[in-house]
Amino acid sequence: MEIKAQMQDLPEIWEIIESCTKHLQSRGINQWDETYPDLRIIKEDIENGYAYIGRDNDECIAYVALNEKFDDEDPECRRVNWSSSGEKALYIHRLAVHPERQGKGIAKKMLRFIEDLAAKNNYSSIRLEAYSANEAAIKLYENSGYTKAGETYYSFMELPFYCFEKNI
Repeated sequence: MEIKAQMQDLPEIWEIIESCTKHLQSRGINQWDETYPDLRIIKEDIENGYAYIGRDNDECIAYVALNEKFDDEDPECRRVNWSSSGEKALYIHRLAVHPERQGKGIAKKMLRFIEDLAAKNNYSSIRLEAYSANEAAIKLYENSGYTKAGETYYSFMELPFYCFEKNI
């Protein structure tokens, strides 16, 4: 069951983020670290109404933030050739499934929830960035009908991010 996160969910969300960070790093994917995402970002997600969680038997197993912009409106993202340019888009940030629950279709279920939410709220597309070294995430988005719209490069990251979009 996917629901909007509340401040009392913060400890469980933070456990997912920390576990995913360690899991990614153990696989040589340095996408997340002690500076991103940090606790302040997750708190702001909740306070701004961007945070959603996936629950199974009352246990928080997945997290995602959704809003209408990329983080900090980075100029890199403005250079992407989105197919639905100028239309209302929903952006996915920080989609994470607890490592102990990965490989069981939970991320796909979260994407279906996001797509349903986008359709109900008249978004024209869903957009996201995925770190190019995170092959599992790339495969998830490609297999779920998201198309690559471009790449973004950040000086603090060793590899580019792929920008994906799915029209609704």
